[in-house]
This record gives sequence, structure tokens and C-alpha cells, in this order.
Amino acid sequence: MKIGPEMARAWAVEIQGAWAGTRIRRVEGADLWVAIQLYPKGWLIFSWLPETCGCGVIARELLDGLMKRGKRQPPIVLALKSHIMGARLTGAEQLNADRVLVLHFSRPVGLGISQPRTLILEASPRFANLILADGNLQVLETGCHDRPGDGEPYRTRPGFFYQPPPVIQGVPPSKWPLAVTPDAFNGLRGIGKGLGEALRGCWGDLHNPQEALFGLYNPDGSASLDSFLPQRVGDSLLVFPLILPKAKPIPGSPLEATGSELANDLLGRGSLMAGKKPGSGFTRESRRLRNRLDGLKRQLTECEQAELWKKYGEALLSSMLEIPEKALEIEIAFWGTSGPEMLRVPVDPGMTRVQNAQACFKRYRKGNSIREHVGAEIRKLEMEIASLEQDEILAEALSLCTGGIRQEAGKLPGRKKGVKDSGVHRFEIGDFTVLVGTSALGNRQVTFRLSSPEDIWLHVKDLPGAHVIVKTGKRTVPLAVIEQAAGIAAFFSKARMSPSAVVEITERRHVRSRQGQNPGSVFYTHSTALTVRPGLPGAGS
Repeated sequence: MKIGPEMARAWAVEIQGAWAGTRIRRVEGADLWVAIQLYPKGWLIFSWLPETCGCGVIARELLDGLMKRGKRQPPIVLALKSHIMGARLTGAEQLNADRVLVLHFSRPVGLGISQPRTLILEASPRFANLILADGNLQVLETGCHDRPGDGEPYRTRPGFFYQPPPVIQGVPPSKWPLAVTPDAFNGLRGIGKGLGEALRGCWGDLHNPQEALFGLYNPDGSASLDSFLPQRVGDSLLVFPLILPKAKPIPGSPLEATGSELANDLLGRGSLMAGKKPGSGFTRESRRLRNRLDGLKRQLTECEQAELWKKYGEALLSSMLEIPEKALEIEIAFWGTSGPEMLRVPVDPGMTRVQNAQACFKRYRKGNSIREHVGAEIRKLEMEIASLEQDEILAEALSLCTGGIRQEAGKLPGRKKGVKDSGVHRFEIGDFTVLVGTSALGNRQVTFRLSSPEDIWLHVKDLPGAHVIVKTGKRTVPLAVIEQAAGIAAFFSKARMSPSAVVEITERRHVRSRQGQNPGSVFYTHSTALTVRPGLPGAGS
């Protein structure tokens, strides 16, 4: 779905005219979208997926479908629940005649006092993002923290003051010339590429097209929804006061039209992944761990900026400049270890220069104090996630072991009396027993408890997967047995759906455990590689 700035203008007009005064009752979200319920009107969905970004109305039934297909909850959902739940929508506007929609909220906090909050949707593929900010436009949370192509690294980063995308070159709508021709579209701000190309192809066939074009951006700021008729031309979703000759009209308002497009596209993307969706237990745990990891990485990013906040504080103290009224940042010449430089220091206009410096030093001390702890927690979580991913892959492979596969339930070789065998699967290939670890703990058990030094050890190369042991009994193992065992190792790995996989083979005596890693993590030497097709013995693979 491609949209232009005129669509963002239509959203702002519709929200300002029909949704202002509604209150936020619920917030939902998953992956790269968020939906808020504005009582009594309905649900608005915001997507910052670069290929499908925008805002629209969504039905509760479609929202439930999106929630079922969601993989993870973005951190901005919790921030929205904390900052704007119960808030009243006070207005909407388009920023810089661009694809940027700004919603203003007022949240009562008691005793007749309200907190202003701002929600900003940047709906272009390059800058696709959703930003939550306070009344002074200081960023509280964002949907995407590191957007490729974003020219200014701190433009939308939490803790800094929001800066909109670079202003598009061209004449703003308030200064458009009275006589407009299609040749001048490229020099006019507020007209998208899709609308411009569509109008060039039919300009002479329209009745008073210039008046219709000016209907998108009235000089006095007023507008009616009649000026924004949704229609599709190719892969572009447009709004215009007239239905264009080659356009397909879309019923409903601009928000209804884009909401339907967003829901259908997001549902389609979710369906592509449905066949690969892991078990619910793994999904919930993985979502929890990854959300925690995302939060820690944001904390670490803030910690890494500790030295910058120290420099800001020193610059403020060394300068004699006072904070100008309503200033959100000031430029200060600072002489550091690398020589003179100009710093753009974010400030709070409600505090003095010294108070702002103290606030910078406070952030510096906080970042330094938790940096080491956060780094250790990130490493621990990454190991847990890797172990969980491995368990998920192995559990899924185990569930596919059906028909023609011989599995023995008797005593496993090397097992001590009274010790429970957990996470171990057994195959018989000719006269040889093959043991497969079906979890991280099972891998450790297969490799270090149920094997002998002369046994053959197999594992797919450079991917999560099972440890496989061929019990040799000090006999020579035929190549055909080794190839089938290698196929099992590839099947019980992330390479299961690949046409071929490389499996590393060595004697068990050359495998060592990695200390401090997940239970199944090892290193090995004296290995040879064998390329095989993933499959199970007797399964026709």
C-alpha cells in the first residue's frame, strides 16, 4: 500500500472532526502495529511496518485475528497503557504537509490537572515509526528505535526531544500559486507521487481540477471529508475531491479505507507464518524473554550514552549562557579532549542552566552504575533464548517422528539404575544404536553421560540442533550408517526444511563442554564434514 501526504491530511481532518473528545479505553498491539480503542467511536490501528505503514479504523473481529497471529508485543504498548490510558483525544494535525500524523491527548491526573501527551505516526517507508512524547515533545517511547536511513540518530530516541523528518523541498500548500499545472506538481509540497502521476494522466479530462486540488488544503485550514474520496490507482491508495477516470473508488471514509488495507495486509503476512508457528508454550516464553531482552538493550543504549550526558553537563557548567525561554536545546561551544566542538545540548526550559547540568550528571551516574549489570543480564538472556530456540526446533522435529520409525522404549545404554532419561530419542540402524538429544539438557545427556570416547558424535554445522551419537561398541561403522545418522542430525536441526545440510562428524573423545554456556553448548576438534539430505531412517528421505 502506497500513500501520499494528502492521505495523512485526510486522516488528520477526519480524526479532528469525528474523533476529537473520545477517550482511550484499551490498547492492544503486536509486532509492528498498535491499536487503541477510542470510546465511543471504535478502534484505530497504527502500523509502522515500512511496506504497510499508516492509520485506519479496524473492526474488533479483525483485531482479534491480528492478535492471534502476533509474535511479540512491542514495548511501546506498555508505554501507551502507562501514559495515555483514559486520556481524551483533543485534536489531530498533519506535520509539514508530509506523511506525519500528530495526535494530541489530555490525561487527567487529579485535582483538575491534566497531562498532555502526543502520539506521532511517521507513515513513510523510510521513516516508518510510532512515537510517544510528552507535552514538550520529549520522546518517551518509540515503536522502532533504530530505523535505517534515519539521518539524525537522536531524532526519535527516548530521552531526547522529538525532531520531525527532514522537510520535503517544495512550496507549502499555504503558498501554492493560484494557477497550478501538472508540470509544477514536483515543486509543490503535500502532493504524493502516486496522486501526481494520476493527475498528470487525466488533468485535461477533469472538471475544474485546480479547484479540486486546492480542496485538499484550504488556506483557512478548514476542510470537509467530502474533499477526501478514497480511491485506488495501481498500487497507490489516494484521496481526492473527484473520482479520477482510471481509479477504483473505495467505499467509506479515508480512515475506513486505510484501516481495511492495513488489516488485510497484516493478516496476510501473519498467515504466511502460521504454518511455522511454534507451540504455545515456547511462543509465550520466547515472547517474554525477547521483550525483556529488548528492554535491556534499550537500557544499555542509554548507558552507552552516559559519557555524552557527562559532556553535556560539563558544557552547561562551562558556559555562561542562560536557558532561553521555551528552548528545547541550545548550542554550546565546548573544549573537550579532542579539541573544540559545538554541542547541541537538550535542555528543560523550566530549569536553570545549573539545574539542567545536574540533571545531565544524574543520567551519567545512573548509566555508569548499571552498565555492567545490564550487559551481564543481556548475555544471560541471549543464552536462554538460544537454548529455547534449540528446544523448540528439537521438539517440533520429535513431533514429526511418525510411521516407519523404530523407537525403542527399553533401557538406554550407559544409563545408571534409578536415573531418568529425559530429552533422549533412540533409533536402530542395522546393528547400531543412534541416540538423539531432543532438548538442551538431552544434548548434554547424550554427549556426556550416554556415550563412550570411541562413539561417533554428529551435529549440523553452525546451526542450532541435536547432538547425535552412534554407539559403536568399538566396531567399525559402515558409511551408510553414518550417512543415515547424519540425516537424523540434519532433521533434528534448523536445517530440517533445507534440501541439504552440512553435518560435522568426530569421535566423542574430541568433544568438550563450554563452561558458562547453555547445557548443550560444546566445542570439538578433529572433525570431518558430510553433506546430506535431512531425513529419518525408514521415512523415504
